[in-house]
Amino acid sequence: MKTHDYIHRYRGYWSNGGKCRIRIYREEGRVPVVICSQLPDSKNTSVTNMAEYLVAEVIEEHGLPTPLIWIEHYPRHQGQPGEYSLVRFSSWERQEACLKGVWRCRVGSPEWLPLRPREVDALIGRKDSRPTMLHKSRSHFKRL
Repeated sequence: MKTHDYIHRYRGYWSNGGKCRIRIYREEGRVPVVICSQLPDSKNTSVTNMAEYLVAEVIEEHGLPTPLIWIEHYPRHQGQPGEYSLVRFSSWERQEACLKGVWRCRVGSPEWLPLRPREVDALIGRKDSRPTMLHKSRSHFKRL
């Protein structure tokens, strides 16, 4: 069941002004699922490059247990198909780190695995899964 759906504002590498859509799904006896969507009009650091910081912020803000399922989403935009990735973190231990001169909280290093929309539907408990869409390579979203 979806418990939250909102625009999360964050500081990117160099400045404030980052924003993404956060959807949280929670059900008794299941691991929480969070979908973090890149917004096409966000001109700040991408959710891909901020993943380990964003997950730490969302966990703290909502008191979520770990481990949880973090899904990164790039919606369909300007003729490009939408794309989902499961993001696994090397550790869920909360760490303080200095990011471009500002102390922030983060978790371990991320790793991305592509997901089909029907796999996302299964993870969030949606019964009406849609047909599988084609996936683009994640190579153009690689971390710098």
